[in-house]
Amino acid sequence: MNLRRVVVGVLETSCWIVSAGGEALVVDPGDQPERVMAATADLHVTAILLTHAHFDHVLAVPALVDAWQVPVLAHPAESPVWPHELATVLRDGHWDAGTATAELLADDPSRLAPPGTLWDGAFTPVNEANLPIGPLTARVLHTPGHTPGGISLLVDGHLLSGDTLFPGGPGLTGPPLSDFATIIDSVRTLLALPADTRIHPGHGPDTTVAAERPHLAGWVARGW
Repeated sequence: MNLRRVVVGVLETSCWIVSAGGEALVVDPGDQPERVMAATADLHVTAILLTHAHFDHVLAVPALVDAWQVPVLAHPAESPVWPHELATVLRDGHWDAGTATAELLADDPSRLAPPGTLWDGAFTPVNEANLPIGPLTARVLHTPGHTPGGISLLVDGHLLSGDTLFPGGPGLTGPPLSDFATIIDSVRTLLALPADTRIHPGHGPDTTVAAERPHLAGWVARGW
């Protein structure tokens, strides 16, 4: 397996390219489609997989679908998330970047402005299942909490955890489409994987199950 990361967009989202045997799955193309296409120029991309549908994980989808003519895969429970993102940007005039919103708007409001072409929200539903990537098989895990249809991808000892699990704890939760107790249940599932499983989150540095597992009780106690 070959794993490539392209860090894109205002929130420095990790777009992961998982490949084997010349075939590739592109996970979370959050922005800057030209950079994602350059990073996959030597590969045959068979699909785009979304760990969830927040704006910073999907903005490159329209251009990439147009270029590659491939399906977009997401969990069926994720259906309300993109419409909520669009309603937010229509109401406020900018994306909701969570705890980073105020700082980004103060620095340069245009950084959270929507692009001219937006994803239409169409995707092929994928539940917990196995996905072929060339000769490899990747396992899709439903890991809700950050969003209702959040998923993680397990392949060859590597876990792409989206915004479910980071070094130091679970991803952001808060109303209306996320839930702390739910994400903790998902994190418990992920931390039950073998200790040497390498975790590649949707933003920032990697970690391992062994490094994060001892801290679960502390995350539950702090409540975030």
